[in-house]
Amino acid sequence: MNFKQHHRNQIFLLPPSFRDFLGDGHEAVILDEFIRELDITALEQHYANEHGGSSAYHPAVLLAVLIYGYMNGIFSSRKIAKRLSQDIAFMYLAGNARPDFRTLARFRREKGTHLETIMSRVVYKARELGLISFGTCSLDGTKIRANASKNKNERKDALEQNIRAILKEAERIDADEDKRYGKDTEDAEDPRLKTKAGRERRKKELKMQQQKEEAKLAKLGGRTRANLTDPDAALMKLKNGNGYANAYNVQSITENGIILSSSIGTSSADQEALIPALEKFKNLHNQTPKQLLADKGYSSEDNYAFCENSKIDAYIPNHAEPTDLSRYAYNKKNDTYRDARGRIWAFKQHMERRDGTAQRGRPRKTKDEHNQHELYKRAIYEYRNKKTGVAQYLAVSQRWQEYVKKQKKKLSSQYGRRLYKKRMHDVEGVFGNIKKNLGFTAFNLRGLAGVAAEWTLISLAHNLKKVM
Repeated sequence: MNFKQHHRNQIFLLPPSFRDFLGDGHEAVILDEFIRELDITALEQHYANEHGGSSAYHPAVLLAVLIYGYMNGIFSSRKIAKRLSQDIAFMYLAGNARPDFRTLARFRREKGTHLETIMSRVVYKARELGLISFGTCSLDGTKIRANASKNKNERKDALEQNIRAILKEAERIDADEDKRYGKDTEDAEDPRLKTKAGRERRKKELKMQQQKEEAKLAKLGGRTRANLTDPDAALMKLKNGNGYANAYNVQSITENGIILSSSIGTSSADQEALIPALEKFKNLHNQTPKQLLADKGYSSEDNYAFCENSKIDAYIPNHAEPTDLSRYAYNKKNDTYRDARGRIWAFKQHMERRDGTAQRGRPRKTKDEHNQHELYKRAIYEYRNKKTGVAQYLAVSQRWQEYVKKQKKKLSSQYGRRLYKKRMHDVEGVFGNIKKNLGFTAFNLRGLAGVAAEWTLISLAHNLKKVM
């Protein structure tokens, strides 16, 4: 047989370069070149050892190693540290340095605030390359599991009940130990309480239980329920029949499959996330998207108004049909509605002020207040059957009617239908790549700051794969 020769113990005459093995087209080599072009001065200045102390690993090295790990579906700092002595690509990016997993984890946790600046520069680079223009952008959210167990979810009322039960048992032992459980009596139901020493041990056990429950209660703060492992996480319903889990609601604005900005929320409702997501976008890029595509979960009067005031051409289907007022005749003088059956619906009260101030009592419209309907989102009208006394109510929201009408007209046009089709393969494709291809389905860090830093890392990994 004729086989090619191989020499596992081959000695090189001259020391080889890692780059010689990888080649100029390798992903790690291109990543290194890309990071070298980024301005990370602010990150370097965050280190405070210029006048002495131990030298630190250069942030460019740690950044490159972490990003390359996330680009290849390796999210554990221990696993990345292991690759630094086994994988040529990792060894090349680290310059053959060997930062341990604690160093990598600490950098990821403590320098996370600087990652967003780097993220914005990667987005700017994509814009220079003509991949994005901040034109037609898409917004969507996805639930990512938190690093927290459902077994660590606690409720304030349950903890308080446990503490009360512990105190009650301790008081019972104190009150009854001489009366029922004297030194020579043997009638105690609990064997631990038959002797004085046993009773003292039991009281110490109760004291320790009380301290543990009080510590849990302190972690809740002012909340009625929270997870003690990651108090910032919230219990959310996951898609595809995966039940409930402690998670975060990640909102991302994308264009052409590139993540432009992201925000992390603890509410499972997307409706509340649109304004914070757009504000984050503007703070990061100093401008807003020209057009925004989002699903019906984001439709609300506030969101439509925000986009309109920000001069964003939004395409967002409405989540609910408003009352069809064309079936009612309005009497402006009496402020009443008359339906086809001749029933008169009289003004009852306003609901939810547009300025967000608290509403006390049952505010009524007054004649001397000009255009008061505009101060509130909804006006409630009542019809009361004179025979039965049963009341029925009609909710009227003029602005909601107008916004829904505008969206229907835009989305039903040929241009609107063609434009809206871009949303699915744009933003949903991004989440699909991160979850399925990169395998990122749960956070490793805890707390809002930690998960924000980690999501920025995975976003950098996703974007760089698109840009490089």
